[in-house]
Amino acid sequence: MAPSGGPASSDRSASGQASRPAPGGRSSQEALVTMVTPSRLLPDLVGERGVVASEAGAKRVLIDRMRVVAHDDGSLERAADLLPSGQVTSLKLPTRLGGGYLFHASNRGSAQLWRAQGWLAPLEPLVQLPSEANEILAGFDRLYARLSHSHRLLALDAQTGAAMPLGPLPPASTYGQIAFADGWRALVEADLRGLLVTFDAGATWREVEIDARPTSVAVVGGDPAVMTASGLYAVDARGGVTYRALEASDDVQEPPARAQGPLGRRPLRAAVEDGWPDSSATAVVARGGALARVSLRDGAVIDVAPDAYPEREAACHAIRAGASFGFVCGEREGPTTVYAFQPPLGMRRLMRFDEPRFVVASGNGALVIRGSCSEDSAVRAGRAYCVVAADGRTREIHVRAPARDVGIERVVALSDGRIAVLSPPRLDASGQLTLLKGSDVTTVPLILPPKPRSTARDLQRGMWIEGFEEREPGVIGGWVEAGGPIVGVRIDAKSGKVTAGAPRQDGTGALLSGRFAFSLGEGERAAESTDGGMTWRSLDLPERDDDTAASRTRACGPVGCVFRGWIRVGWGKTALPDDLAEAKPPPVLQTPLRAGSPIAMRCEALGSSTPPLPDKPPAAPSARAEGARPASSVTRSASTEIPTSPWAPFRNTPPPKRGADEIGLDNGAPYDIVTMRAYAWGKRGADWARAGRWLLRFDDRFDPDGGVRSSGVSASPWSDEASAAEALGVVSQGAASWGAYLDPGGRAALTHVCRGAGCSLFAASEGLPILPLRDSAGRAGNFLRPFPNGAVRLGETWFFVTPGGSYDVVALWRADLGIARQLATYYRPGRTGYGVDPPRLVRRALGGGVGLLISAAPDPGVRAGSWHVLPIDRETGALGEAVPLGRKDLADTRIERCAPGQDGWLLDTSLEGSPSFDLGGSAPSVDGAEFRLRLDPGSACVEAMAVRLQGAFSKAPEKPNDVGASAIPLAATERATGRRWRLRCEPKDAAR
Repeated sequence: MAPSGGPASSDRSASGQASRPAPGGRSSQEALVTMVTPSRLLPDLVGERGVVASEAGAKRVLIDRMRVVAHDDGSLERAADLLPSGQVTSLKLPTRLGGGYLFHASNRGSAQLWRAQGWLAPLEPLVQLPSEANEILAGFDRLYARLSHSHRLLALDAQTGAAMPLGPLPPASTYGQIAFADGWRALVEADLRGLLVTFDAGATWREVEIDARPTSVAVVGGDPAVMTASGLYAVDARGGVTYRALEASDDVQEPPARAQGPLGRRPLRAAVEDGWPDSSATAVVARGGALARVSLRDGAVIDVAPDAYPEREAACHAIRAGASFGFVCGEREGPTTVYAFQPPLGMRRLMRFDEPRFVVASGNGALVIRGSCSEDSAVRAGRAYCVVAADGRTREIHVRAPARDVGIERVVALSDGRIAVLSPPRLDASGQLTLLKGSDVTTVPLILPPKPRSTARDLQRGMWIEGFEEREPGVIGGWVEAGGPIVGVRIDAKSGKVTAGAPRQDGTGALLSGRFAFSLGEGERAAESTDGGMTWRSLDLPERDDDTAASRTRACGPVGCVFRGWIRVGWGKTALPDDLAEAKPPPVLQTPLRAGSPIAMRCEALGSSTPPLPDKPPAAPSARAEGARPASSVTRSASTEIPTSPWAPFRNTPPPKRGADEIGLDNGAPYDIVTMRAYAWGKRGADWARAGRWLLRFDDRFDPDGGVRSSGVSASPWSDEASAAEALGVVSQGAASWGAYLDPGGRAALTHVCRGAGCSLFAASEGLPILPLRDSAGRAGNFLRPFPNGAVRLGETWFFVTPGGSYDVVALWRADLGIARQLATYYRPGRTGYGVDPPRLVRRALGGGVGLLISAAPDPGVRAGSWHVLPIDRETGALGEAVPLGRKDLADTRIERCAPGQDGWLLDTSLEGSPSFDLGGSAPSVDGAEFRLRLDPGSACVEAMAVRLQGAFSKAPEKPNDVGASAIPLAATERATGRRWRLRCEPKDAAR
């Protein structure tokens, strides 16, 4: 390969003027190094991903763990610190909570919260919660976090992160959606009570009456509002509720798109792709006929010359030219124009060609243009080169080479006036460097590095990429792509010695621009080189949540790189030493529990009230005498099937007596908390509607004197023994399940027998006939199973609560004289989680009140929650204000026996805090401790207690009585035998 050229062509100047020298008399290479800025990574925002809010000509963006402000002029600002991985959300805090912003990240089973005085201000660790949180709310005077696993609310101090009581929220077992409008008004979806609004910062709450189920609550126009499927209900400051139907015009109208300038939506990206740094803080870029100076800090356009050059459709790329820089502008299949930058913000045309030309900078201000120097001549098949020196003089050379080698040469103009023509090595040739100085031609063979051998093979078989340049006087540098590895090389023009850098493997393809290179590598571990590949510096890139929408274009230059959704400004170490460092983790929420004193009772045994079970159950009467056949549940005869059952005793009480010619059927729930048994009997083949009888027995486990309650003997509701057997569940084992709900007075029970989803209900009171319940249409068997502890009796009226047909609906029923009607419907928030108690009914011990008992969450540092009762209007089912009844462990409450005539809300319940009992005899394991309480605000008394014994109890030897006569009665029942013991107990600290 032999270049040739004449001196006449070397004297031809493209412009006739010399370029401006480098500032301060420095060399071109020295000026370039000075202009390289420290690196800074910014996200290349695309679309609306991550946009949190738009305000005051800018968008707040939370994307890929970064906080960014995207201004309407295209400039970007980014916070220095990174949020952790995981789902991150933000909340703008009102001034009543100190202002600024709250950021929270949920990841790996916990939620971390930080505060920042501004969107880009440093993150201040606040608190780490023990569970992930799916919502953070700014309340009146505190923050609320909704835990993901239980949907339970935690209240937090907005300044310290310390746990606080739920405070001004209305008492409730759980909460749905909440909207705080300001420091005084809020809308809360409370369990069972529904939507409540306050106008005095939670001092009082009142119901919001709307005609549809809410889908969400929000603040609309400054007012709390309830959204429904058809419209919204806004609650104004005076308490008025205004309904507005949703219309098509209500759709949010997007503001008109801001007209983009010549640099597009993101000027910083344009500056990095095609610009040149004219200082350490700015870069100049040419786009669409305009020349602009762009800030490298945030991408703001500092200055713009709108009509700097005429080729508005041309793509312009900045290159090193003369003592400064310039631009190569070209249109597709159109002319190519070379411009020099002219301070302060102008362009001066150097050369123009009528066709597309390949222009490459030599790194020292000189240019090499493929083709003739004549502006109107055609390109000569890649063999002619126009060399433009840094001072503007031109020289045209021609390269002669075999056909197979045409185009592989690389031409570089050296700073001393020589022209170097590089012939890359091949497998059968070592390559050479041809140097032209005037008419003198010098050939220098390339000396490839002997070791490692793999590098020499890569240099021989690889492609020596266009863009070789003079890195320092007399040293040429460039890049070789060897089918995988990227290798940077340097060639000493005097000796021909080739020095190779460390190969860099990059399956994605490294980004190369002169001496700069950026390699993404594998995963998030990237590397950069600023010395032509002689050394590589590794760096970590932040994770991207989703880069599918990121721009696919990639480019590098002296300003930086754009790649895979990132804009990286500058090279080398970061501008700030802790830039993109992860924020410090916040401290874990610490809420030490204040150790309370559990209730401890000292008891005295008074004797047993029920005999133990016999070793063997009594034999059933013979078929001839009683009509029963215990061997099977169904006995076949010639004409019919006769059902039979064991006719078992109930808690050691014999079954009802039958006549010698009567058949008996029984079934029940012997293992439930409330045990019961149903008995039906009559003559075989007779009309049971006239001659049949039946009876219900149930147990009051709080009665130490036995507790077996029996209804009056009642007329059979079934026509014969077959229908009775079917109704009692005797024929089809497992098809029917029995149960009972004990009125807290212990003298009445609402029993049920259920088949599938439908239940038949029977009201049983001691000594009174059984009353079957029917709905207003006269139907029985269509009730849903009531909730446990979900029935109370007031006089002759029963109240009970059942599911309302879906998981978030509760139905209240009232039954008078056997006719039940649905009185009210209550809603539970759709996000009610596990661990929330089912609704339960309570009543006044002496008065006529009935209410729904709810459990509120404990305050921070307290193990036990608290009880509240919602009084119910007995005629309408409307709920009243919550009445506090005290803590669920009765801590700080004196345990006393209820006095005669003492009223209160009556309920049977266990207590939190593991009460203990000293029974004064043998010590079998005690469990299932329950208390029958009468509660009112500020007072509590115990009517009776009940426990279960895992073993046999034996009365202690006689000793001095240490339990007062006014002590609380205790019923202790042995699980295995059913034997019940009478005891009386006092709290240990009160025993004499």
